[in-house]
Amino acid sequence: MVTEGIGRPEPGWVRRECTGSRRNAARLPPDWPPGSAIGPAKMKDLMSDEVFFQRLTEELSARGRLALASVVETRGSGPSRVGRRFLIFEDGGFLGTIGGGPFEALVVADAAELFREGGKTRLLKWYDFFEREIESGEPREMTNMICGGSARVLVELLKAAPSLIVLGGGHVGLALARLGRELGYEVLVADDREEYASASRYPRGVQAIRTNRDYEVPGEAVLPGRDRYVAVVTRCWETDLAALRPWLADGAPPAQYLGLIGSARKVRGVFARLEEEGVPEGRIRAVHAPIGLHIGAVTPEEIAVSILAEVTAVRRAALSVPRLESAAARDYE
Repeated sequence: MVTEGIGRPEPGWVRRECTGSRRNAARLPPDWPPGSAIGPAKMKDLMSDEVFFQRLTEELSARGRLALASVVETRGSGPSRVGRRFLIFEDGGFLGTIGGGPFEALVVADAAELFREGGKTRLLKWYDFFEREIESGEPREMTNMICGGSARVLVELLKAAPSLIVLGGGHVGLALARLGRELGYEVLVADDREEYASASRYPRGVQAIRTNRDYEVPGEAVLPGRDRYVAVVTRCWETDLAALRPWLADGAPPAQYLGLIGSARKVRGVFARLEEEGVPEGRIRAVHAPIGLHIGAVTPEEIAVSILAEVTAVRRAALSVPRLESAAARDYE
């Protein structure tokens, strides 16, 4: 059931009713006896803080996001104690333990809500180890365990640094890469020209790749699980159009922001071509174009500020609807 401390429901697991449960369901083995728990002999739950947080960092970097569940309060008898924690992954796997059994399975099931788009980023809930339900004004759930106590668990969604994908490595692209790193983004710059796709052109930590003429970014270069912000700042309207297509296609990687540089006239021309190609109007209207907030930007560095100001506004939920008349960027490469 558990290998090297990483757990995942076995293929034969089924949903079983839990007595008195508010949600009344947990993924449990069909032969799992009430009140049972996974003991330390079956799971590496005695990781030091150093090892635990090292694994957290590794998993977060590889997956982009995960949930951290911590026991913050206990009452009476139970399989857990304050300070125990484990990691929960989007695919239902987990690392560590807070006590095992139906209790742990219910926490894993509840954590799934945090991975939904636009969902909560944290939850705080009591899990009871009684045969009867407790009346309370707080969120709580019975576990089908009969230890006689309760545990309160805080589950938080943790995210890796957001990803800034810059399509076009010219003057504005370089300025975006520099400022993006300062603002804490994982920056990827893509260009179809060798000299603009050289890592030596950009600050340390910026990933630079050379694409084909269609600006197709390899799937392995798009980091999983990240909040993704895409700026199209290539050298001409033809390459802008090519760079936009993959992000507006069916099955495109999700992006919280997609912006296109250029004058309003140029933008209208690119959008008209996309409409002729059959791109749905809703997807086109979601593009922030002309890119950037209106701050009177003139130089590439100022334009980069206006673009990342708009990206920040979207990221912090201060701006969500693209506004054609609000943009500041001009036809810089």
